[in-house]
Amino acid sequence: MARDFHSAEGVEEWLDSLDERWPQRGELTQHIIEQIGLLPVADPTALELCCGGGRLGEKLLRALPALRYSGIDFSQPLLDSARATLSPYTQRATLIKADLNEDIWLDQVGAPMHAIFSMQSLHDLGDEPEVERIYAKSRTLLATGGFLLNADFQHNPDDPRPGRLSPEHHVQLLKKHGYQRVDISLVTGGFSCAIGFA
Repeated sequence: MARDFHSAEGVEEWLDSLDERWPQRGELTQHIIEQIGLLPVADPTALELCCGGGRLGEKLLRALPALRYSGIDFSQPLLDSARATLSPYTQRATLIKADLNEDIWLDQVGAPMHAIFSMQSLHDLGDEPEVERIYAKSRTLLATGGFLLNADFQHNPDDPRPGRLSPEHHVQLLKKHGYQRVDISLVTGGFSCAIGFA
């Protein structure tokens, strides 16, 4: 379906369609929650890149009572939706309006972060150079022992859209920028989760 991120009606219609179109998102969400829950810190900080309407953030905050969450998105209607969704968690949730393809967001994030993650989004930033840039910049924001996790579409030879890289390619890029214990932690239904630790 066509995406309209500039009106409240378009945003809500798009958000409502995601889980129906990609039921694997439930498994991806649970995997992200589990990975953050495994961190050996009492009060983890987590940053979601392209947080959309805050629905993943809400699930994380509900599941992990000590979590402090930040979410970044470029769309004001999406952030307005996220603000409403996260309203029960205002003491633990921060939203940032920024374009990830520009560097200003790095100064807006309260580093260090124990987890930086994104679900079904980084491919929309461009192609390999944009994804690699996010990996490199995120590395500078991670606390020692923290991780970056990117849950996104796998490369499909029949799909020419950019930004959809193979799991092996994600692993190579993470290693290139100094991540440790790099792995593909989950593969499900056309998605893979690439993870690397600081």
